[in-house]
Amino acid sequence: MYGLVLLQARDYAENQLRQTLRQELTRLDWPGGPLDHRLRATAQARDAWGVWVAPGQAAQFTDGLRRPGPPPPALERARQGLPAEYRTPHALVVLRAVPGGVVGLSASLDSVSDFVLRLCRLNLLIAAVLVTVACGVGVGLIRLGLRPLRHITAQARELSASRLHQRLAVPDSQDDVRALAQSLNGMLDRLDQSFGDLRAEEARTRAFAADASHELRTPLTALGGYLEVLARAPEDRQVQWELLLAARREADRAGRLVEDLLTLTRLDSGETLRPEPLEVRGWLDQLAARVQPIMPEHHLRAEVQGLTQLWVQADPLRLEQALWNLLRNAARHAPHGSAIVVQAVQGLDTVTFEVQDEGPGFTPEGLRRGFERFYRAQRDPSGAGLGLAIVQSIARAHGGAARLGNRPGGGAWVRFTAPAWPRASQAPA
Repeated sequence: MYGLVLLQARDYAENQLRQTLRQELTRLDWPGGPLDHRLRATAQARDAWGVWVAPGQAAQFTDGLRRPGPPPPALERARQGLPAEYRTPHALVVLRAVPGGVVGLSASLDSVSDFVLRLCRLNLLIAAVLVTVACGVGVGLIRLGLRPLRHITAQARELSASRLHQRLAVPDSQDDVRALAQSLNGMLDRLDQSFGDLRAEEARTRAFAADASHELRTPLTALGGYLEVLARAPEDRQVQWELLLAARREADRAGRLVEDLLTLTRLDSGETLRPEPLEVRGWLDQLAARVQPIMPEHHLRAEVQGLTQLWVQADPLRLEQALWNLLRNAARHAPHGSAIVVQAVQGLDTVTFEVQDEGPGFTPEGLRRGFERFYRAQRDPSGAGLGLAIVQSIARAHGGAARLGNRPGGGAWVRFTAPAWPRASQAPA
């Protein structure tokens, strides 16, 4: 592209030179002495040379030097009155017909080369200036465009794990910088939520460890006290036997507490269940038959509402553990001789297990905090406060949920859900 511009500039300079030579040759028609004298004077004034070609004669040059004459085609065009010219290695010669022959006037092509060279230098200078200005303007625009990014970077450097609540300022411009700031703020929201969850989980873990230590300390302290008294007791078999039974009760209590803690830990860590299809009516009848002798002071009744054959997909050991915890709680709170009902109710794609008793029911605080770990009602401080928490964890491990409430006529109910067997109307193969 730049070479084409230079060629056009060279052609323009040569055309100007050509027009000047033609004008000079035109002035030879003016009076002022013989034609050859006028041609010589014009050539000397231009620091050039002229040529005269008479018919049948060799070309004569005004500077007296010997050089090739005009080519015949150029002479023929000049004699016909057409624009004619020819070139030598360093000059452009324009020819014109005059009475008695053809005259020509030369001009050095060095001036054309000088013009093109000056034009090149000027173009390079202009290009350098334009590039410098463009670079300066570009750098300024880039700095101006990057100012919001530098501001965001400065704000991001000030963030830390303890200051994740802070957010980056979102610019008003509708561009990628605004989108970047919004994306970073969204990421900070998620990080803040994650750190908050971690802190809450850490607090729950510390509280759980503290509560577990406190709960274990009680039976272990009592066990140590009984053993110390037993070591100093007189040789009274009855007293020794009572102390041993009391120590055994505290050891069993500590063992149950440890087992409950291990159960919660396994469920919290994502224990892999072993679900299998269970026919609910037969399974509940077997459970009631095993539990009834353990709590003879209550009437245990199992009920199934729904299909004739209701199937559930659950881990039988964990399902029995959940129901056993609920039955044990109900037996502890219900009056002697009252009924305890365990129900299984068919849902759309779940089976709801519910245990009802005729006891005093939950207090308002118990309704709110019943599933909290180590929560115990004031009227029943004997338990460890983990039974309902285990029921809730087992329900969640099966993809269900647990709820509790009071019956309108008195008593309490606790229910949880488990997935129904997809082919509930058929026994699995």
